[in-house]
Parts: sequence; structure tokens; C-alpha cells
Amino acid sequence: MAQAAEAYAEAPTPEGLNRLRVLWGLARAPWEELEAFAFGPVGEFDPYLDTWPVSPEDLKRTLGSPVENLPPEARGFHALEYLLFQEPARSPEAARHLFHLAQDLAEKTRGLGEAYRGYLRETPEEDLKMELYAASLELAEELFAEKLQNPESPYAKFSVHDYRANASGLLKALDLLPLPGRVWALALDLQGAMAALPSPLETAWDRPEVALAIARAKDLYETLAQAPVGSPLARALLWLRTFREEYLGEGEVDEGLFALEGLRAALAGTPQEAEALRLLEALEAKVQAQAPTPEAEPLLKALEELLR
Repeated sequence: MAQAAEAYAEAPTPEGLNRLRVLWGLARAPWEELEAFAFGPVGEFDPYLDTWPVSPEDLKRTLGSPVENLPPEARGFHALEYLLFQEPARSPEAARHLFHLAQDLAEKTRGLGEAYRGYLRETPEEDLKMELYAASLELAEELFAEKLQNPESPYAKFSVHDYRANASGLLKALDLLPLPGRVWALALDLQGAMAALPSPLETAWDRPEVALAIARAKDLYETLAQAPVGSPLARALLWLRTFREEYLGEGEVDEGLFALEGLRAALAGTPQEAEALRLLEALEAKVQAQAPTPEAEPLLKALEELLR
């Protein structure tokens, strides 16, 4: 895509623009499939690759600026999407900026690939298993809570393809985990529901197929959350991390309480159960009262120290 963008910058034509649109879609699908494997060094690179929604204001204001100085909202797949589909880059300045964005995307992707391979070599297999489990849970939750209620690629009207690729990648990730058959069956149900989604999805949010896909993703998430992956303490620490991200990081009360329910299930039968439940119940009360972070943080840290 970067090579085609360079050619387009030298001589913008309708044919060159159409070629870039096709290449953008071809690059998009495998990226979305890999979302179930988004752990390790991915967090360092992802903001510059796939931040959404894009900021049209930032994109227009920074047109022609060095890409390395741009905020994440004006870089990556969705900045390119905007300049390819919403306000096509037809002027020489816009076409050059499009090329620099495509070049930046290619460089960041290569950097991520190198970092990820190193991470896989150095990380113990048990830790990788837990990270894969956590990423799969997060993707299933994001599908029903966010993605299937908002378009991820609205300018290209590509969201349905994004979400189908997410479901396909989720199946591949789950195949690497020791899971009960019920989880696998629900993952297949989700993939079937995704295949039945109308296209373009951007004009079909009220269709029953969308509601069904949301329900399938939620069923998968809730069942996967109870799967006995890893040791009980490893699962407990995973739920604590999820709680930190959902409640302390994003202020999501329901998701925070669900994480604490996952923690409660993981603690069952462990030597730390009695003391941990005392702290957990106090933390649940804080969340139900929507207490600010400074009030919840000491209880969370006490739980983390107890379980480690």
C-alpha cells in the first residue's frame, strides 16, 4: 500500500485512488483478525495504527505536517480511510500526506512484527496462554459492548468486514486454548451470526441480525469468562487487571462488577479465598457507590498483594 501511495502522490489519478482503496481493505482484514492476539508489545504500537474514531479536525489541521509529530487520532488505518473514502486526497499536498501516512503505517507494522516475535520468544508459554485468554475475553466483550453498536470503519463502510475478521481471529485464538466444547460451540455461533450481518452495516444498526450478533458475542464472553484456563490465581490476577482497566481506567461500573464476579469464581477453593473475599466485598461496595479511584485503589492493591 505504501508503494501504491507513493505512486499516487507523484501522479494522483482516479485509478490510483481506487487501487489504494482496494489495498486498504486488503490490509485491514488480517489486521482485524489479529485483534484476538493483541497483547505484549501491541499496546505500544496500536494507538498509531488503529485509533478510532479518527479526528477529521486534527487530520485537516495537520495536513502536510511530519507524521511522527501527529497525534494517534490523525494517523493509522482510519486516517488513511478518511483520506481515501470521505474526503479523497486529490490535491498534491493531500496526496503527499496520504503517502506519508501509508509509509508510517508500514513502518509501525514492521516494528510491531519485530517486537512481537521477540516477545513470543522470551515469554513463558503459561504466560502467553493467559495473555491470549485475556485478549480473547476483551475482544468478545468489545464486540457486544462497543463494536456492534458503532461503526469502526464508517467512511469505507467496511465495519462488517472488520467484525467478521474479528470473529475469525477469535476462533483461531480459542483453538489454541484448553477450553470446554461449550465455548467452541458459542464461538462458531458468533461466527455464523457475523456472516449473516447485513452489509454495509453502517445503515443497518436496527436490523435483527445485529441484535442476534450482539447476543451471541455476549453469550461467548460470559461463558468464556468462566472457563478454567490457567491456575486459579492466574485467573484471579487477570480479573483484577480487567477490573483495573474497566473501572479505574474507564469508569465502567457494570464491567467492573462483572470482573469482580469473575474474580470471586476464580478464588473458589484457594488458600487466599476467605481473606480475598473480605477485600472483594469491600471493593464491590465501593464500585456500587461509584467511589472515586483514590477510595478503590487501596483495596485493589491489597488484593493484588495477597494474590501474588
